[in-house]
Amino acid sequence: MKGLLRKDLYLLRTALPLALLAVVVIGAGMSAMVSPNIFLIMTPVVLGIIESNSLNTDKKCGWPRLAVSLPAGLGRVIGAKYLLYLLLSLAGGAIGAVAAVVLSALLNAWDIETFHIFLVIGLSFPLVSGAVALPATYLWEEDKNMVATILTYPLSSMVFISLALGIGQILVVEVVFLLLGAAAFAGSWVWAARTLPRRDLP
Repeated sequence: MKGLLRKDLYLLRTALPLALLAVVVIGAGMSAMVSPNIFLIMTPVVLGIIESNSLNTDKKCGWPRLAVSLPAGLGRVIGAKYLLYLLLSLAGGAIGAVAAVVLSALLNAWDIETFHIFLVIGLSFPLVSGAVALPATYLWEEDKNMVATILTYPLSSMVFISLALGIGQILVVEVVFLLLGAAAFAGSWVWAARTLPRRDLP
């Protein structure tokens, strides 16, 4: 598993710094217009997308088919993808939290409730998106899985708004939304690791 994680991190050695630089530049501009807490959403989402997109590179190189013949097997390769996606999303959440707190202090715009809402959304969005994007990348062509991934964000927003309107108490909404995201990601991980190695992947 460590070797598989190192392989992906090596492939992402250029993309990750560039992605973080883009987040800093775009996020700094959006902070003035929206809120410094925008970093809490942008950073984990972007880092998660970078890892899921690495699957397309693997597919073009024929890596999934080669992985079937390796001692680790495709199931562990898929597990490594999910694990690194999760770790990068959590790292993005931590980086985004630091950026949001620092900028909020500098702009005198600190609000703990707003911070909580953005943090939960920033952690939940990548979980829901990853639950769809990771298996979709293995099963479908790049254009189809990209559409499916993009659609997860407005759908997740609709779920969050529906919960907020239905439950009312924002703390309960945050907990439920985060648990739904975690359940979706965990369920997708288990399903993909067990099912995809037995499928005839494109």
